[in-house]
Amino acid sequence: MLGLSFVGIRAIMADQEAAASLGFLRYGLATLILLPLLWRRRIVMPPLKVLFLVALLGILQFGLFHLFVNTALKDIPASRGAVIFALIPIMTMLIAAMAGRDSLNGIKLFAAVLSIVGVALAIGEKAFASSTTSGNWTGEILFFMAVCCGATYNAFSSRLMQNRSVLLLTIVGMSAGTMVIFPVAYSEGIGSVIAGYDARDWLWILYLAGPAAAFSLFLFNWGLQQLSPSQAAIYVPIAPIMAAAFGALILNEHLSHLFLVGLACAVTGPIIVNWRRN
Repeated sequence: MLGLSFVGIRAIMADQEAAASLGFLRYGLATLILLPLLWRRRIVMPPLKVLFLVALLGILQFGLFHLFVNTALKDIPASRGAVIFALIPIMTMLIAAMAGRDSLNGIKLFAAVLSIVGVALAIGEKAFASSTTSGNWTGEILFFMAVCCGATYNAFSSRLMQNRSVLLLTIVGMSAGTMVIFPVAYSEGIGSVIAGYDARDWLWILYLAGPAAAFSLFLFNWGLQQLSPSQAAIYVPIAPIMAAAFGALILNEHLSHLFLVGLACAVTGPIIVNWRRN
């Protein structure tokens, strides 16, 4: 679902360059979708400190992360961003290890590198074949900043999710991220941006808010509750490869002949890191 969301963002941003407005609309709608699920549920409220930390992490993951990604996609091909996106597992491992949240060993590093190689093989030919010679690195820098936001979220959220309502904490994080990017969306003229969306854009937005945000990110947070940060993050490189596949099917984009080899490498990474998990 995350892979197909890249295609949706790319399609919308081709017509509208309002990155914050798209992020606000996506996660605002996703929050509204999840809220009714709290009805009549017995939920023990976490301490205020936990809610505060989840809100801060939500600002990184659901606010700044997608603001950086949406903005970067105006300057660089999505496939090039996807190669940078594949750095999330190794960045998650390094941050989690430095913070004492997870252990770091050779097997995990090998699996992370294998996944990155897989993405590079699958879409690297397309990602770095550019017809321009611009020396502007803004898009790449923004995507790397997004990677740092996502890796920090992965590294610190896992422990906060333990023995707590994943649904409630997902809503808290999404709400915080949505509120933080609202001023930027307002400065973009969010009202006129929304008025400019056509039927195709709204179909993509409904997908981005529902299956690709409310549903998939709830499941991802549930995975963070069950797995260590590195075990959860090692699956992330599969998403950009799926984005390339969906791009070929939906947008008639070209795929490298090494796509299947890269896909095999990216899938092997999670298998290796979870092979002997108890």
